Amino acid sequence: MSNRIHGAAADEISVRATARLFPEASEIGALFFRRRWAFASAFVITLTIAATILALLPRTYTATSTLLLEPRQAEPVKINDRGFVAPADDNLIDTAVQVVRSPALTLDVVRQLGLARTREFGGKIDTAASAAERERRTAEILLVQSHVRRVGVTYLVEISVSSTDPVNAARIANALAGRYIQLDSTKKQLRNSQSARYVEGQASTLQRQAVADDAALQNYMIRNNLMSAQGATMAEQEVSELNRQIADSQAQLAEQRGKLSAAQTQIARGGGGADTGSALASETVRQLRQQEAQASARLAQLDARYGALHPDVVEARDELADVRSQLGAELTRIISGLRGDVQIAESRLGSLLASRAQAKGSLAQNSSAQVGRLELERRAEASRAIYNAYLTREKETAQVGALPNADATIASVARVPDTPSSPRYLLGALAGLAAAAIAACLTMAVAEYLEDTVATRADIETGLGAVYAGAIPTLSSATRAKAESILPQDYVTMRPMSLFTESLRNLATYLGLTMSDGTAKVLTITSALPREGKSTTSMCLARTLAIGKQRVVLVDADVRHHSTSDALLPGRNAEGLFRVLDGTIRIDEALVREDRTGLHILPTLGQRSSEDQITEDAMARLIAGLREGFDIIIIDSAPVLGVAETRMVSRLSDKTLVIARWRRTPEKAVRTTLDLLAQGGGKVGGVALSLVNIKEFASAGLTDAFGYHKKFKGYYVD
Repeated sequence: MSNRIHGAAADEISVRATARLFPEASEIGALFFRRRWAFASAFVITLTIAATILALLPRTYTATSTLLLEPRQAEPVKINDRGFVAPADDNLIDTAVQVVRSPALTLDVVRQLGLARTREFGGKIDTAASAAERERRTAEILLVQSHVRRVGVTYLVEISVSSTDPVNAARIANALAGRYIQLDSTKKQLRNSQSARYVEGQASTLQRQAVADDAALQNYMIRNNLMSAQGATMAEQEVSELNRQIADSQAQLAEQRGKLSAAQTQIARGGGGADTGSALASETVRQLRQQEAQASARLAQLDARYGALHPDVVEARDELADVRSQLGAELTRIISGLRGDVQIAESRLGSLLASRAQAKGSLAQNSSAQVGRLELERRAEASRAIYNAYLTREKETAQVGALPNADATIASVARVPDTPSSPRYLLGALAGLAAAAIAACLTMAVAEYLEDTVATRADIETGLGAVYAGAIPTLSSATRAKAESILPQDYVTMRPMSLFTESLRNLATYLGLTMSDGTAKVLTITSALPREGKSTTSMCLARTLAIGKQRVVLVDADVRHHSTSDALLPGRNAEGLFRVLDGTIRIDEALVREDRTGLHILPTLGQRSSEDQITEDAMARLIAGLREGFDIIIIDSAPVLGVAETRMVSRLSDKTLVIARWRRTPEKAVRTTLDLLAQGGGKVGGVALSLVNIKEFASAGLTDAFGYHKKFKGYYVD
């Protein structure tokens, strides 16, 4: 029956352990508390080691200078180039980073600053090496101690140098940046000088070509009569002038013809032409008209006075006719003059038209020659444009060649650092704390792993596969009073309502000793090893049950050590267990009764002879006799692993309680004890922990009642 209960409990524990994937937080807290000293020791030791290492590490200072890259297009023959800033791509900036980190540039800085002779760099190199070899090795060391990187996606490049000397770190960082700018400027000046020489040579060649092209154009124009002025050729200007003159002549001819036509029309109407424009404009005609008017008036007066035959009238009539004759002759001369003007205008117009026809012929002849002129003109213009571009570039390169033209500037100068960059004390402290915590946790885990003692309920149920019967605390941890001078077996009688006594009642309840069914119950209390607290547990449990008005007998079966007899019956030499077993005395004669509790004790006192042995038959008779007079029989037996007779006593008992000392008894010893009792036919009722310090957090595990003892302080009288 006990084995079945034991197996069922083990199966239940296995199911619970399997169902719970992660440990509870309270279990982890209990683990930390149990191993707090191991944790604290490992933590302090590791932290001390980390602090020592951090203090002994050499201090390193890091200085940083920053370069600003300003790449420019450099095309020596580009027309209208004025230093256009080209966008910097990743390849260009990565190239600049590699140049700064190049061994050649680093070696230049080593030589410039004489780093091979310093203790920091030169002290790491064999003194027998040559100067060149020392400089090369120093450059390799400097490459390791320097770092060049691009700042994000900007045009900034950071140059960081680490050194044990902060001044030296800043000096080297600035020297690397300055050397890069110097090399870049030298490269630019060399390129500008080469460009200037190239442009100068090309300009001379292009000058000769431009002059030759202009001469060819002029000769061609001369040969083909294509000379021009104000943007037009001579032929074009001649035709243009003739056209203007022809237009003027045509207008003049039309005007003369109009005058002649008007005069002829007046004559045809009988007007005599005296009222024409030319006649009116003539002074002679005007005078003759006045004379005519005067002669006509005089004739009219004379005729009216004297008559037509009067000599004065005749004379006046003749004078008037003479004046009119002169006027007609003058008008005839004017009309003749108009005809002559018309002829002259017609002749001039004809001459101009002939000249224009001839000029147009020359212009037509020159049209085919214009194609060649245009080609030569374009060639000459192109030669002049290229020559002008090279001439301008020559002047620019001559001016730029003597000036610094680096594509980088120092954005920020490296300053002497005030604090070391290595070791980083804050990071080191955090790392030390982390390492100390990890080491402490590992130490705690290793200690827990290597721990093979029985300490918690889980150790008994999971580790041993046994039934947990309870725990008996130490008196000092179970009471608030000073109990150093009080024995536990006496304390249960003095403080029956204390926590310590209550733990024994719990143990008795679990073992079924508090229930009365009319039959006596036999309980054997044993342990795996000596000094596990089994005798103290036996005495305390027996007195606690006796105080409860039950008939209890305590048998001291630990015949080799007889701790119970020595504690409860000090100084007595009464007959004991062996005299009863061999039938020398009766049971009632060997029993000793305590007046204070009513507990009966069957001691093991006196001298033991070689014949004194506990046999199974004698022990069976003793137990049968005790059943008749007592309700509870508690047998304090010897440790199982040292004494074989305990297995026989366990077989005769109703239950066997195995006592394991808290955090002292090895788990393997308890497991062996359980195996031996099972092999001997013993009925193991469970395993109880003794001498448990319940002031320790979760001393027996949170599944034990002592895990919550602080919540029940008001329930006990200590």
